[in-house]
Amino acid sequence: MNQEKIGKFIKECRKKKNLTQEELARALNVTDKAISKWENGRCLPDVSLFTKLCKELDITVNELLSGEKLNKNNYQEKTDKITINLLDKMKKNKRMYIKITIIAIILLFTIMILVNQISLIEFNVSYDDRMMKCNIDESELTFKIRGLSILNTYYTLIENDTEGIYFFTTKIYLANKRRSHFESWDSMAKLIDGQKESFGYRHILEIDKGKNIKVYHTDISLDKINKANEKELEKIIKKSNLMCERKAI
Repeated sequence: MNQEKIGKFIKECRKKKNLTQEELARALNVTDKAISKWENGRCLPDVSLFTKLCKELDITVNELLSGEKLNKNNYQEKTDKITINLLDKMKKNKRMYIKITIIAIILLFTIMILVNQISLIEFNVSYDDRMMKCNIDESELTFKIRGLSILNTYYTLIENDTEGIYFFTTKIYLANKRRSHFESWDSMAKLIDGQKESFGYRHILEIDKGKNIKVYHTDISLDKINKANEKELEKIIKKSNLMCERKAI
């Protein structure tokens, strides 16, 4: 279908019927701007308007889609051509629909993967002595978080011949952060205050009996701690929270 040719044909037929754009618009219950767009070839009338438009212009639907008056000699030929063009357009639209659907599915899966990855971003959880506890006995170090199990705990050990320094850091996934109120420990602390907590997190490590042991909680990257020299380590210790310590047995 030639959209521009159809538009010119509509204009020509309207003028032959001595109709203004406003009059034709009222008859079809559309705006005169819509008529103008059809006649300028910018768009086609909606299919639902074909019959009514053809009646007002005294033409057939085939003539409308052909963009010209048809006679007996070329009527069938034009009809066949219109049918083929419509089928071809439907086929192209179907292919386009399939492409759009595939692209939409790919985008959806990409967004889901990104959202999942973003949800796994970790944030530091500040130290709170009401909730984070440390205990050292002869051969074991126990680090525990009272009443919470959604936090992720990591540690590193810096040691020499006489001393072992443990650094613990606590983090939370963005997905869990959105669903919790871990920044405000008060409600949880009050809930378990003076009571034996029914759930939580424990990390138990074997320790060297012959070394002094110190345990810190820190917000500083464990990778940075492992790479730190002696002076840098001193600064890190000052910025960290001493949880517990034990002299060598």
